[in-house]
Amino acid sequence: MNDVHQLPDPELVREEASDWIARLQADDVTAEDRIKFDAWRNAHPLNARAYDELMSTWQRFSVAGRTVRAVSFGTAMHDATRVRRHRRTRIAAVAAAAMIVLCLGWWWQRQPLSSFETGIGEHASIALPDGSRLELNSDSQVHVDYTEKARVIHLQRGEAFFTVAHAPERPFWVVADHTLVRAVGTEFNVYRRPDGVRVTVSEGRVKVGSVATQEPPSDAVFEQIPVSLLGAGQQVELQNAQARVRALPTSEVDREVSWRSGTIYFEDRPLQEVVAEIGRYTPLKIEVGARAKTIKIGGTFQTNPQGAEAFLAMAKDGLGLTVKREGKQRVYIE
Repeated sequence: MNDVHQLPDPELVREEASDWIARLQADDVTAEDRIKFDAWRNAHPLNARAYDELMSTWQRFSVAGRTVRAVSFGTAMHDATRVRRHRRTRIAAVAAAAMIVLCLGWWWQRQPLSSFETGIGEHASIALPDGSRLELNSDSQVHVDYTEKARVIHLQRGEAFFTVAHAPERPFWVVADHTLVRAVGTEFNVYRRPDGVRVTVSEGRVKVGSVATQEPPSDAVFEQIPVSLLGAGQQVELQNAQARVRALPTSEVDREVSWRSGTIYFEDRPLQEVVAEIGRYTPLKIEVGARAKTIKIGGTFQTNPQGAEAFLAMAKDGLGLTVKREGKQRVYIE
């Protein structure tokens, strides 16, 4: 007799553990649910181990309170697929990320205001409880405030891309400094820059306006201020309450939001402009000398510190520029 025992699939077990964590934290969990969970947990040692590991992660997540520092797993996962010895780390990262997304719906029911942020070189994708999604670029922060009558996202710093679930009876607002953006069901990007706010629409329509004072967004407010109506492929720059609207070719719209895939690319752009963008993804302070500022360059770089280092290597070896480092934080290109 051939006695063969099939081992459980570790990735499937972690998915099941994530489901159980979300279910057991819900308000409507029943005694029957707990009996079924005990049966699942005791069915195999791997089930118990996966649950305990993910539960430990969830508890650390809960203790963080209202502020959750969102970490991008993209780069680590990519590297792990290429290095066999990192396979276990990759699986754990995927499972932990899945568990957090599954539990967010329950967590939001108890938190009227939630905060998310990314560090330099990080990227996060966050599922919102209404089916919408927001993606945070490097060094960005948002506050999410959902009520029965409105969905409001406060972009405190940085850049975010929004995919909005259709719910016209519950307007979706993005507030960035004194700029208000209203959407129903659409996809758009908001970049809070040092000198103003830039809104780019990929799909659907949004309304954009500037207010003089910080006040809750509403349609009544929009009736009292100049408002720009943007469609797919349009962009508005808002500076000092002045709005400049322009239509973008598809290639430029794609470039504006290419950070979502972990890369940015340039074509025939002044070096100073490229440095300003690259600088968002590295702790390095990169400065460009007057002679080199207007040199036109192109290329594709990762949106992380490694991408910044690749750019500096290209400036030195490809363009023949002088790249000087002052300590660990400053770099001069001339």
